[in-house]
Amino acid sequence: MSGDCRGWPVDLSNIAERTVINIEAELDFWGQIISANGFPGLEQSFHQLRPTLKFSYDAYLAWKGEALVELESVLKCSYDRQIDPRKRLDWLYAERVVKVVWFRLGISDVV
Repeated sequence: MSGDCRGWPVDLSNIAERTVINIEAELDFWGQIISANGFPGLEQSFHQLRPTLKFSYDAYLAWKGEALVELESVLKCSYDRQIDPRKRLDWLYAERVVKVVWFRLGISDVV
């Protein structure tokens, strides 16, 4: 995995015109799911997962249309730079959150 952080931060002005995500509604959705059932494969609470969930939506907007497998090093680097170390999950778990969020948004090639 290279340390390449190409393209972040990305100018979202054009993307934002084409894609709208109600982040508060999405976070409410995850809050309900996590409170009721937990997050698939993770033990963290919603409060602990919130920064990573938010990052996942921001990343989706920034790189919509690109394959996650091709973005792994960029996403990890961006995550490490943007998320406070005290709130950051290990990348193995953060990547799982990103994949689940992107799958929810209709990206099917997140395996």
